[in-house]
Amino acid sequence: MSAPGGDAQGMNAAVRAAAATCLTYGVSVYAIYYGYQGMVDGGENIKKLDWKDISNISQIGGTVIGSARCQDFRTHEGRLKAAFNLVKNDIDCLIAIGGDGTLTGANMFKQEWPSLLRELQASGQISEEAHAKHEYLSVVGMVGSIDNDMCGFSMTIGCDSALNRICEAIDALTTTAQSHQRTFIIEVMGRNCGFLALMAALTCGADYVLLPEHPPEADDWEAAMCDSLKRRRRYTNFSLIVLAEGATDKHRNHISGEYVKKVCSERLGYDTRVTTLGHVQRGGAPSVYDRILATRCGAEAALAVLNATHDTPARIVGTRWTQMIQVDLTEAVERTREVGAALEAKDYDRVMELRGRAFREELNLFFRIRQHHQDEAPETPFNVLVMQMGAPAAGMNAACKAVVRDLINGGHKVYGAVGALEGIANGDLMELRWDHVKGWASKGGAALGTNRTMPDEMTNGMARIAEQLRTYNIHGIMAVGGFEAYTALGQLVDARDQHEEFCIPISLVPATISNNVPGTSLSLGSDTALNTIVDAIDRLKQSALSSRKRLFIVETQGAYCGYLASMGALAGAADAAYLYEERLRIDDLIEDVDIFRRKFEEFHCAVIVRNENSSKNYDMAFLKSLFTEEGSFDETRPAQVQFTCRDLVLGHLLQGGSPSPLDRLRGARLGAVCTRFLIHHMTEGWNGTKVKTCTNDSACVIGIKDRFEVATPFSQLKSETDFKLRKPKSVTNRGVHALCFRSTSPFSFSFSSVARLVQNVRVGQCKPIDPCARGHPARIRPQISGAARRLGFANWQLFVER
Repeated sequence: MSAPGGDAQGMNAAVRAAAATCLTYGVSVYAIYYGYQGMVDGGENIKKLDWKDISNISQIGGTVIGSARCQDFRTHEGRLKAAFNLVKNDIDCLIAIGGDGTLTGANMFKQEWPSLLRELQASGQISEEAHAKHEYLSVVGMVGSIDNDMCGFSMTIGCDSALNRICEAIDALTTTAQSHQRTFIIEVMGRNCGFLALMAALTCGADYVLLPEHPPEADDWEAAMCDSLKRRRRYTNFSLIVLAEGATDKHRNHISGEYVKKVCSERLGYDTRVTTLGHVQRGGAPSVYDRILATRCGAEAALAVLNATHDTPARIVGTRWTQMIQVDLTEAVERTREVGAALEAKDYDRVMELRGRAFREELNLFFRIRQHHQDEAPETPFNVLVMQMGAPAAGMNAACKAVVRDLINGGHKVYGAVGALEGIANGDLMELRWDHVKGWASKGGAALGTNRTMPDEMTNGMARIAEQLRTYNIHGIMAVGGFEAYTALGQLVDARDQHEEFCIPISLVPATISNNVPGTSLSLGSDTALNTIVDAIDRLKQSALSSRKRLFIVETQGAYCGYLASMGALAGAADAAYLYEERLRIDDLIEDVDIFRRKFEEFHCAVIVRNENSSKNYDMAFLKSLFTEEGSFDETRPAQVQFTCRDLVLGHLLQGGSPSPLDRLRGARLGAVCTRFLIHHMTEGWNGTKVKTCTNDSACVIGIKDRFEVATPFSQLKSETDFKLRKPKSVTNRGVHALCFRSTSPFSFSFSSVARLVQNVRVGQCKPIDPCARGHPARIRPQISGAARRLGFANWQLFVER
């Protein structure tokens, strides 16, 4: 394995997954330190890895095997040295992690491999037997690039973590910009790709964005920018401009941060500052998304390279929406480089086509919620009610902001319910203006206030709610919330026969960390909560390094849905996850005691992540007592390893904090879809005096399924819901193998189940392969062996993607 070029967060998780997959099947695995330079220099730069080398590295930023740009590898002599060093170490499979330059080099190396070996044999550097044994080189690449600039893939390793760094910086700058009434220009990475700049502008509420793919249309773009900023200053006392480092005007003249500052200072008189984030975007621990993405890619790359035949072309593994895919390396690199050629040719339509549908949609969404005036009044202005209900979840405010501003831009009126349905019943409604939702995208909690009171729990609840809807002439309802909101809106839909005020479009954007709302694969708030869980696990592991051998049990929320526990354990490289969907039995606990004893012979820390309702009897107190007792000194077995046990209940910490970029983006996208849904059904149901629609498809959950945002009627979901356990029946019926971990947008893949994402493979149960038995397709396949709840990589177990 090699990581040439620039580093990216998540590379270590990819190294860990790829190496663990190889070790599980008895294949020797080597790390090539410092990329192609290490391959050329050889010696100590090529090191054989074992289980201990890859332990506890997935949470570390950068790359532990080092990275470097190598000029020697660009020469024939350098590649000849590299080939000799691989043959010397008995290596004939190469996994490269990097950008298009890295992958192009790997492809060239594969194509030259036969001639390089012939040359080495002719010069006497390798024997005829060595030549025959290493006749073919298998090459598989993984894209590690914070720019997300590889065409054909939804997301590259490192991009989400970089976006987290950018959003943290912009959130911090926003407070000082507001205090000093300043304009801040934030320059982010992205030479030919404005992905980071666009996502940061959308998720942080920037006033203007400059991208290489979509330069300003006007020749005097400076005047247009100044006009936009002046109009925005009517609602705020500061401005934020996000600038991609490769931004140009439509004539391909570079736009620098200093030039934008000059324009703002001289034409507008604004106190302006430029902040160039630079390489800080590459730093820090990888996010949950990047850890899971890298783990999937690493395991898939190892299986792909080991299953390759002599005629298999070099490939790249990655994700396209929810699916793991493999694409021809040459094709992917050429398509990516076509972006640069199209930019130079000023063919911006082709550039946008190459970037894909999601990029175009998010750019259009940014323009819709950034503008603050309408071109013409709508034929029929509507009144829409927005509310937040249930437990708070990160991303709630981002969804409401998108809906409010989108509707105001369309000439409609928006009311906010203070305190959810109880607030509506009490007449506690307020008209929301453009400036009311300023800064909501980055704000945690529920800005409108929320509670869990159901209509049937209030005295004359239905009648009082209907009366207020009639008083305010409400034409549509948008709610954001969890299972309580889903249940409450379902009651309103069921009451349409008794109250015609409910015969209006009703929509719900799911927002709950438990991710248990039917009609969607992902709910707002789940990514932020997962990052909190993984951050806690990282801290616990760090604590264990300076103490005695210790087992930590971390309890998460989630009620009867094991999403947080399972995905948090996977991303945090925990050793096990105890879920409600996969019942915990005494045999499992006996087995785990033995596993942890063996692990502590070499390692200092182990982690279990427990879903709060995973077991009624094997609760947190029981588990702590059990493992404490089994880890204590036993005089009958004095040689037995000892360890201590500690517990940590995260509780409501998971509901708080500033939303992650993923949750902000999902909120904005779902809010935009919700707006279109409401306007469509309000227009269809308008009879000249009021809106009246009782069709099933006018009351829906606006969720995420596969690669699209979809609207699913409440009437359809009712029969699919287990109201007692508060989640879809399909999860209950099919257990952990049916957990709905799918998603959409370039940011949010998730997985159909823990078992499908990672299959538990234990050393001893996998038959070691014959390294010489090349040319047998699919000779290495994962085997399922036991409970899907085991999530850690250790020297006896591994999860790999099927």
